[in-house]
Amino acid sequence: MSSKRPAILMGVLLLALAGYFINQQSDLTARLPGRNPVDSALPGTNSISNLKVTQDATGTWKADFDYFYTGEPRPAMALIELSPLELPPGARQDPLAFPAGATFVPTPQRGFHHVSIRLTYPGIEQTTQKVTVTFSKGLHHLEFATQQVDQLIDWPTYQIYAQRAQMSGNTPEQNLLQAQQLIDSESDGALIQAKNILETLLQQNSRLTGAYCELARVAMRSDGAAPDGLHQAETLLNSALAVSPEDADAKILLGYVYTHQHRFAEGEKLYAQAAAQNPPNPWLWANWGEQLVMQHKTDEAIARYREALAQPKRPDSHDRGRRYAYGQLLALLKQKKDLDAMEVVFKQQVADYGPGSCYSTDYARFLLQVRGDTQGAIDLSKRALNQDCNDAPAREVLGLAQYVRWANTSGPDRDQALNEARIYLPTGPTALYQLATDDRTTLAAKQLIAAGEPIDRKDNTGHTALSIALQNGDLAAARRLLTLRARADTPVGPEDVPLALIPVLEQNLPEIRLLREFGVNYSRLKYRGHTAIEFAKQSQNRELLQALGGGGTSL
Repeated sequence: MSSKRPAILMGVLLLALAGYFINQQSDLTARLPGRNPVDSALPGTNSISNLKVTQDATGTWKADFDYFYTGEPRPAMALIELSPLELPPGARQDPLAFPAGATFVPTPQRGFHHVSIRLTYPGIEQTTQKVTVTFSKGLHHLEFATQQVDQLIDWPTYQIYAQRAQMSGNTPEQNLLQAQQLIDSESDGALIQAKNILETLLQQNSRLTGAYCELARVAMRSDGAAPDGLHQAETLLNSALAVSPEDADAKILLGYVYTHQHRFAEGEKLYAQAAAQNPPNPWLWANWGEQLVMQHKTDEAIARYREALAQPKRPDSHDRGRRYAYGQLLALLKQKKDLDAMEVVFKQQVADYGPGSCYSTDYARFLLQVRGDTQGAIDLSKRALNQDCNDAPAREVLGLAQYVRWANTSGPDRDQALNEARIYLPTGPTALYQLATDDRTTLAAKQLIAAGEPIDRKDNTGHTALSIALQNGDLAAARRLLTLRARADTPVGPEDVPLALIPVLEQNLPEIRLLREFGVNYSRLKYRGHTAIEFAKQSQNRELLQALGGGGTSL
């Protein structure tokens, strides 16, 4: 049971008791010498009427009623009670305490009055059937006015109730922003929460185009851009455009849907229409660039990504489009081996988000492995530590750079560099693998091995640097490690499988060819009494047998 539920009940109880004692004190001070006399009772009969219980668009239950109070008897207390009522698990109802699940109503005032008040959440998900308003002289005193109505209420979970309560206090724009943030967070249950908010917003206002757009994003995130999710998103975005045909954000997102449905001509038409409106949304250019990449139009895609970066930074989810464009543009420039252009983009990214941001690590790695600027990589990585993001990549690059500094330094600074390297990237299989990912850093791996670090040391999962490289599909790093004499027959993993057998079980032909190039004889490699060739026969894959050197062996 959530600790918030008993707290809610206790808070309501304290409010009720406070009202009760204030009433008693007021009644007493009115009779003290020197005080004005209490107003005399009004003619008539105390009564409660026109009780109605309704649910608003946010799902909040409210009670509305009229009452007439003569001013007597005094003091007076007003309560709204639900029945039947199930107590939260483990809770006990004290017969002298404020009734569980009751709603405290402000102290009745003399004359005719109307009350509109939100019903208190009863503490747990349950169903109630009756709502009763009572006026009495205090807790456990006889009632002097009451009215009851039958109203079936299916109370939701506390999480949903709290969300609805929050929504009722926000503007539609604030609720829409909350839904966007939940979708972007990618945390557990966030999509369901966002969907509940957006559906409620559309119940309140079916012409809120932004809610249709965000629901479309939920549909695509929920199904991983599968055909059904894309179709749901398409229908929701068509609804948005039916309400507002010139909504640029809806066009941009629908263009993205068309792109992933391979309807490129329709997608490009929408992107062009949106571009003519000049919207402040970098996703237009980022999504357009993605479509061009899918069509193998690299130079045009680069131009679109640059357009995205030219957009001003925005403190909302749209800026994610600029960040996405940075990553995609750098990947394309790397593919073209345009290193100078890459550095320009890296510098622009650091200028945009700061040298201590989450986006400086890739530049630090570039400085280390491409430019050979070890000190520049160290300085940039240090500035990214302990920021508002996961700094593990920055620590890794900092460790690599310190290993390289150690390998290229003599004198007292050498030991200091090694000590700092071990702080951020402890010596072991992961460090050796990372150092082997580039020719510039492999020198440090070679020196570590020469200094006594075993190249086939296993980590806590039983894997070596070479097996990590093969797990990551990093053939270049694997080749460097094999050149440094890493063994391919080392038993790895929890089952102690010979390392070279894993590509056979996974039918990974490029890895098999690499290992054979470095002397692995699969006809002799055995595990639990069976050779790699015998394992391969079970797959009925003739190409696999040929890669193993067993092409002449019959299946």
